[in-house]
Amino acid sequence: MHKPKQQNPGSMVLFCSLIIGGLFSAQTSATDVSNGEMAGAIRSADYPCAQVLKIDSKGNNAWLVQCNSGKFSVSRDQDGNFEVIQTD
Repeated sequence: MHKPKQQNPGSMVLFCSLIIGGLFSAQTSATDVSNGEMAGAIRSADYPCAQVLKIDSKGNNAWLVQCNSGKFSVSRDQDGNFEVIQTD
């Protein structure tokens, strides 16, 4: 009778970690920015923003950002400079 090979529990943990890590890294790309970076860009454009509530991507280096103080269209040029336009 053939006995199934037992798997090392450590290898299963490693496998699951790689899968979960891959899922998180797939959601993050070079065009993604953090909430803090968005809040800073909005404040640098002389708009109030204490807390970013939501970020939606509009494409490559362009986002719709909902702050506690309103909604903004934010884009970033090739040099990394942000342009912020209040939308409401």
